[in-house]
Amino acid sequence: MRFQRLDLIRYGKFSDCSVDFPASTQDFHLIVGPNEAGKSTLRSAIVDLLFGMLHRSPMGFLHPLSELRLGAHISNKSGALEFHRIKAQKQSLRAPQNSALADTALNHFLGAADRNFFEQMFGLDHKKLVEGGNSILNAENDVGQVLFQAAAGVGSLGKVRDALLAEAEKLWAPRRSADRAYYIAAQQLEDANAALKQATVRTREWTETSRQSERLQEMIDNERARHGRLQGERNRLERIRRLAPLLRIFGETEKQLNALGGAAELPPDAASIFSAAEQDIAKDDLLLELGNGAIKKTEHDLAKIEMDEAVLAIAAEIKKLEELRLRYAAHEGDIVRRESEKSILWRDIRAACAQLGWQAGSAEIVAGRLPTLLVRRELGQLARDHSGLTETLRAAELAESAKLSEIKSLTDELARLQSREVSQALHAVLADVRRLGDPDAEMQKQQAALSRKSAALENALRELGQWRMPLSALTAIKLPGQNTISRLMQERQVFVADRRAVSKRRDELQMGIAHTELKISQLKKLHHIWTREEVIRARSERDDAWFEIKKGEVDLQQGAEKFEMALFRADEVSDIQLNNVEKATELQGLQHQLEREDQDLSAIENQHALLNEEIGKLDTEWADFMLGMCLPGLPLEESGEWFAKREAALAAGTIREEAEDEFLVLSTMVAELRARLTKELQEAGIQTDESGSLSTLGRQAEAFINSVNDADTQRKMLSAQLQTAQASVTALQRSSGNARAAMSRWTQAWSDALEKAALPTDSNVGTVEGALELIQDVEKKLKEMREIQANRIDTMRADLSQLATETHRLAVIGAPNIKGEPYVQVIQFLVRRLTAAQEAASETARLKKALCEAQEQVAKAEEAIKTAKASLQPLMERTGVRAHALLPEAIARSDEKRRLRGEVAKARINLLEAGDGLGLEQIERECDTADLPQIEVRLVQIDAELSETVTRQNELSAAHANSSRALAEIGGSDAAAKAEAQRQQAIARMSDVAERYVKVFTAGRLLRWSIERYREEKQGPLLARAGVLFSKFTLGSFQRLVVDFEQEPMSLEGLRSNGEPVGISGMSDGTRDQLYLALRLAALELHLEQSAPLPFIADDLFINYDNARSEAGLEALQALSEQTQVIFLTHHAHLVPSVQRVFGKRASIIRL
Repeated sequence: MRFQRLDLIRYGKFSDCSVDFPASTQDFHLIVGPNEAGKSTLRSAIVDLLFGMLHRSPMGFLHPLSELRLGAHISNKSGALEFHRIKAQKQSLRAPQNSALADTALNHFLGAADRNFFEQMFGLDHKKLVEGGNSILNAENDVGQVLFQAAAGVGSLGKVRDALLAEAEKLWAPRRSADRAYYIAAQQLEDANAALKQATVRTREWTETSRQSERLQEMIDNERARHGRLQGERNRLERIRRLAPLLRIFGETEKQLNALGGAAELPPDAASIFSAAEQDIAKDDLLLELGNGAIKKTEHDLAKIEMDEAVLAIAAEIKKLEELRLRYAAHEGDIVRRESEKSILWRDIRAACAQLGWQAGSAEIVAGRLPTLLVRRELGQLARDHSGLTETLRAAELAESAKLSEIKSLTDELARLQSREVSQALHAVLADVRRLGDPDAEMQKQQAALSRKSAALENALRELGQWRMPLSALTAIKLPGQNTISRLMQERQVFVADRRAVSKRRDELQMGIAHTELKISQLKKLHHIWTREEVIRARSERDDAWFEIKKGEVDLQQGAEKFEMALFRADEVSDIQLNNVEKATELQGLQHQLEREDQDLSAIENQHALLNEEIGKLDTEWADFMLGMCLPGLPLEESGEWFAKREAALAAGTIREEAEDEFLVLSTMVAELRARLTKELQEAGIQTDESGSLSTLGRQAEAFINSVNDADTQRKMLSAQLQTAQASVTALQRSSGNARAAMSRWTQAWSDALEKAALPTDSNVGTVEGALELIQDVEKKLKEMREIQANRIDTMRADLSQLATETHRLAVIGAPNIKGEPYVQVIQFLVRRLTAAQEAASETARLKKALCEAQEQVAKAEEAIKTAKASLQPLMERTGVRAHALLPEAIARSDEKRRLRGEVAKARINLLEAGDGLGLEQIERECDTADLPQIEVRLVQIDAELSETVTRQNELSAAHANSSRALAEIGGSDAAAKAEAQRQQAIARMSDVAERYVKVFTAGRLLRWSIERYREEKQGPLLARAGVLFSKFTLGSFQRLVVDFEQEPMSLEGLRSNGEPVGISGMSDGTRDQLYLALRLAALELHLEQSAPLPFIADDLFINYDNARSEAGLEALQALSEQTQVIFLTHHAHLVPSVQRVFGKRASIIRL
C-alpha cells in the first residue's frame, strides 16, 4: 500500500492542505520544513488516518474536536481507494461525499496490521533510535534478544523476561521456603486443619458448666438486692445528718423576720438614693454661689471696654491695602532695572547700525530704515540658490567633457579588436568530454574502485578461512536448505541446553550431598546421637551377659562385672537416645535425604552421558555431511556465518567483474575522445602536446573557446557603449546650456533685490547674508525694548499710582488727623488701629459668652436642688416622716427586714435542694422522728455491711465470668467455622498461586522460545544484510556483524576492518544507533519479502550523522524505497543536496 495523496482538511494547524506523493521506481519522498512547520502533526495524521483518531486527540487546538477531518488517496497492486477519516466513535470512515464507509474498508490495504504494529514496524524517529540503541546495549549478552528487539521494534525484553522468572520464583520452587506464596498458603492450610480438630463440643461438660453459671448468677442478684437496701438506709441517715443544722437555722431566721413585721417596705436602693440626694443638694448650693459671683464680675468688665466702629467698618479694605503694599514693594527697584535693560539693548542697536552704515538717531528712525520682510526673504532665497546653480553648471560642463572623452576611447578600442570563430565539431567533442566530468579523476576513481573491489573480494575469500576456494568452486557448492540447517542447529542447541541444565543440576546435587554429609557429621560430633539400632545392640549385649550368668556359662564374679558394664552401657545409650530423640530423628531424616540425593545424582549422571552421546551422534552426522560438500571440519555452529561469508564472497566477485567492465568501457571512451579533440584543435591552429591527457586537452579547448567568446562579447559590449555615449552627449550639451541660462537669470534677480534693500549692488552673497543677520538682530532688540516699556515699566507705575489713590481715600475715613504722610506710613497706621479694634471686639465677645455660661450654670444649680429634694419625697411618704433627718432610721429597718426574708428563702431552697426530692414538711417530720445521736453509730455499721456485699459480689462475678468463658469455649464459639473458612481460603490461595505460576512460568518460557526461534530462523540472512548496512553506515569502520558463540548466552559483536571484534558496550552512542538502524532496516526488508508493503515513516533519523554517513543512510533508504514507500520527515534543509545526489535531481522533495 502507498499514499498517492494526503489531505489535511482540518487537523492540528492545517486547514485544507494537500500533500502529493508522485509514484516512482524509487518511492522516496523528503518532507522538509523548519521547526513548528507541522512535520510531527503530519506523521500523527498518517497514523490517525489509517487507524482512527484517539478519543482525546491533542490536535483540536485550532479546530473543534468534532470537526477534525483527514483524507487520502491510497493504492496497492489490486486497486485504489479515496476516503476521509473524521473524529467519531463509530463510522469514522467516510467517502469524499461524506457517505459512511464500512469499518473494514481498509483491511484490504492494511492486512492484519494494527496501530501498535504499524508504529513499531513501519515508524522510526530519533527518540526510538536512541532508545533502541540503549536497549540492545542492555541486552548485549543475548544475541537472540538483540535481534528480536531490533526486528520487532520493542525494547526491554530482558527486563520483561527477568520479571516473569522472578515472579515465578516467588510463587513456587521445588525447595520449600517461607517466602514463597505457595508454601505460605500451605502453612496456612496446616494451621487451619489443626484449629479445626481442636474445635469440638462435649455435652456433659457443657451441661454442668451451664448449671453452675446459672447458680452463680442467682447469688449475684441476691447480693445486689441486699446492697441496694443498705445503700437506701445509708442515704436516709446521711440526709438527716446533713439537713438537721439547716433546719435549725431556718427556724431561728423566720422568728427574727416575724419580729420586724411593722417596718415599712422600701426599695433596696433607698439608702443610696438618700445619700445621692444629700450630695447633690450640697454640690448644687456651692455651684449656685459661684455662678452669681461670676455674673457680677463679667458685667463689670464689659462696662470698661470701648469699640472703634469706624475702623472695623473698613477692615476688609485695610487688609487689601496691606496685601497690595506687600505685593508692590519691589516695583520701584524693578523699574530701575528695566530702564537699565533698555539702555543695554539700545547700545547693541547702535553698534549694529554702525556696521550697516546707518545713522542711529532714535528707535523710530532705526525702525524706519529696516527693509521689509518680503525683501529680506527674497535675498535669503537667492543666496541659498546660488550654490546649487553654481554646482549644477560645473557638473554639466564636466559631464559633457567626460562623455566626449569616453566616445573617443570606445572608438579606439573597437578598432583594435579582431574577429575569430569556433567550429561546431569542436563544440560537440568538448560537450562529450564535459559529460565525463573530470576524465583523469574518473579514470583514477574507476581504477581505485577496481582495486577496492579486488581487495574486498580477496578479504571475502580470506574470511572463508581454511575452507577457502576459487569463486567457481564456491558457486558450484550446493548448500543445504535453511530449514535443514535451522532444524539441526535447533536440535543441537536443545541437546546442549539440556546438557547445560543437567550439568547445572548435577553440580547442585553434588553440592547438596556434600552439604548433607557435612550436616550429618556435625550433628554426630555435637550431640553424640545414638540411633535405635545402636540402642537395640546395647540391650542385646546386656541380655546376652545375663543369659550367660543365668545358664552358668561364666563365673558369677566375672559375669556380674560384665553384666553390670553391659547394663550400665545399655541404660546410658537408652537415656541418651531418649534425651536426643529430636536430634536422632533429624539425623535419620538427613541420612534418608542423603540416600535420595545419591540416587538423584546417579540418574542425572546417566542422563548427562545420554545427552553427550546424542550430541556426538549429531556432530558426526554433520561432519559427514560437510565432508561430502568439500568442507571438512566446518562446525555446525559456524555454518550459518560461513554460508553468509560465502554469499558475501560471491557478491564481492560479481561486484569486481562489474567494476572491471566499467573501467574498460571508460578507458576506450577516453582514448576516442582524446583523438577527436586533438584533431579539432590542430585544425583551429592550436598547438597540442601529443602526450597530454584528455583533461589537459579539454582545458586547452575551453580556453580557446572562452577567448573567442570573450572577444566577441567585448566587441558587442563596446559597440553598445559607443551608441549609448553618442546618444547621451547631445542631452549633456543641452543640460549645460540650461545651467548657464539659469545662472544669468539669478544674477539679474540678485541686483534687483539689493537695490530694494538699499544695499550696495556689488555686495557678494556672504556680505548680504551677514547684513541680513544684523538687520534681524536689530529688529529683535527694538521689539524687546518696546515690550519692556509697555509690559513692565508702564504696568508697575500704574499699580503704584492706583495704590496711593486708594490709601488717601481710606485715610480720610480711618485716620483724618494724618495728612501729608507717604502712603506706605498711612497704610501701616491704619493696620495698627484695625488690629487694636479687632482685639477689643474679640474680648467683648468672650465676656458676653462667659456671662451667658454663668447665667446657665445658676439656672442649672437651682433646677438640680429642686430635683434632689423631689427624689426623697416618695421615701418620706412611704415611711410617714416629715423631715429628711428621720429617713436613715426607717431605711435601716427596711433593709434588715429584706435581709432576713432573703435568708429565710435561701434556707428553704438549701433544704429542698439537699432533701433528695422531699418536701419541707417531709424533711421536718423525718428530722423530728430521728434519733440524731445514734445516726453516726448506725452509719459505721452500714459501711461495714456494704463493704462485705461488694467483696462478695466481686468474688461471685469472677466465678460467673470464668464459668461463662468455659461455657463459650465449649459450645458457643465460632472457632470451627473460622477454622473451616481459613482452610478454604488457604486452598483457594494455593490454587490461585498454582494457576499464576503456570501462567507466568509458561509466558517466560514462551518469550525465551520466541527469541531463540527468531534467532535460529533469522540470524543468518538478518545478520548478513544488517552487516552490509552497518558497514555502509559506519563508512567501512566496521566490516560486518558476527556472533560470539563462545559466550553463554551468545553475544553480538561488530568486526572492524582489521579483524578486531568490538562488543556493543564498546561502541559509541552514535554507532549503537547506527547498529540498531541497520538491524531495523534489515528486519523490515525481510518482513517485506513475506508481507504486503506499508509506507515506512522516518522522522529525523540523521540528526547526529555527518554528511557522509547521512548519504550512506539515504542509500539504504533508497534500497528500501524500491520495496515500499518511504516518507522521510526532517527540519534539516542541508539534507536536500544529499537527497538529490542519491536519488537524482528529480527526487520528490516537499517543503512545508
